[in-house]
Amino acid sequence: MIKEIAENFYMITLPMPFRLKHVNVIILVHDKGVALFDTGLNMSGSFSKLEDSLETIGKSVHDIDSIFITHHHVDHCGMAGKIKEISGAVIYMSETGRQIIENHKNEGLAIQKIKKFYIEQGLTEKTVDGLVGLLRHFKKAIFPFQVDECLDFNKKYTIDDKTFEILPTPGHTRDHICFFFREEGILLSGDHILPEITPNLGPDLFCPEFRPLRSFLDSLTSIQDLPVSRIFPAHGAPFSDLKKRIEEMRGHHKKRGDLVFASVKERPKTTFEVSQDIFGKDLSGFDKFLALNETYVHLIELIQEGLIEEHKSGKQVLYNIN
Repeated sequence: MIKEIAENFYMITLPMPFRLKHVNVIILVHDKGVALFDTGLNMSGSFSKLEDSLETIGKSVHDIDSIFITHHHVDHCGMAGKIKEISGAVIYMSETGRQIIENHKNEGLAIQKIKKFYIEQGLTEKTVDGLVGLLRHFKKAIFPFQVDECLDFNKKYTIDDKTFEILPTPGHTRDHICFFFREEGILLSGDHILPEITPNLGPDLFCPEFRPLRSFLDSLTSIQDLPVSRIFPAHGAPFSDLKKRIEEMRGHHKKRGDLVFASVKERPKTTFEVSQDIFGKDLSGFDKFLALNETYVHLIELIQEGLIEEHKSGKQVLYNIN
């Protein structure tokens, strides 16, 4: 589905074989071609949908001359390499995103870090092995690529008569950015701000000092006063009330933090045990992973606040109140 959202702006909704079902990408048509913001997964259904959508406005994949990526997740950059191979498009991403892409090329080290961390946090070796297999499967949904140019947060980018700013918004991932077209009041929010759900937060195993929740909340504060009239998220329908949605997400995380603290007060627990108290025990392997991540980001903030502490017990890390 393609929908015009402003003069020369279009939103294309591409399919995904996940619970979210779709990802939105944005195109900006200009005199020399088409700028694409995020790409969708590298899968046949997504690519054909992108081709068909462009055709309805008299364009093709060959016309894409630039690709701007919000973050490194496969549903946002999966087709970047394929499109570049066809059209020669320049791929833009943050320097942090470029580093993460390079880190993930070392699959052996990445798997080593995954196994160590999630076993320490309470998952069984069998569950972690299943998780590794699933993540390897996800990797197939990305066409390999290299970043051509790293985006400058202090620079404004102009395409024809449209100027946009690069907003660093780490939290959902360490490299997440948003694109803000100030004159049009348009915010391309990626996964940073979604209309109905909060983005999943989790650790960056190549950067253990990264604090996802603190970074996410700070990123919300950094954009809350922007003169935004419309927000176009990667998942869900466009919406307009930025401040209201930010307050809702802050409230969500406040309640979640209280639940995490209440669980740890009972007795020393692993992150996985705390996540079961909050999300229940009847979860699939991948949902266990997401629930553990969400729980972990709250635990590390409670440690920073001096309310709880962590200690090693065998292969596992336990959390308890001070």
